[in-house]
Amino acid sequence: MASTHAITYVNGSLVGDPLDVKMFISTEWKLDELHEKKDVDASDENVIAFLHPDGAENSNYKSALIRRFDFTSNLMRMSVICLNKIDN
Repeated sequence: MASTHAITYVNGSLVGDPLDVKMFISTEWKLDELHEKKDVDASDENVIAFLHPDGAENSNYKSALIRRFDFTSNLMRMSVICLNKIDN
């Protein structure tokens, strides 16, 4: 659930569909968007953002958000591609 939302940060606040924002907050995960690609290694060059449990920034586990497919009203669906990453 933490990665299946079309939310983003604007001026430090989460914005998006109000239900998505509430659901994301309830997961107690954190969204780290990558605006500066210079700190990303070659294996992460397609990553939009990383998601991880709140308070676990230095954890070895995170989920990488690779691509968002926005909601399509005629199909009534949206989806994302994520990669679970465990750094050793």
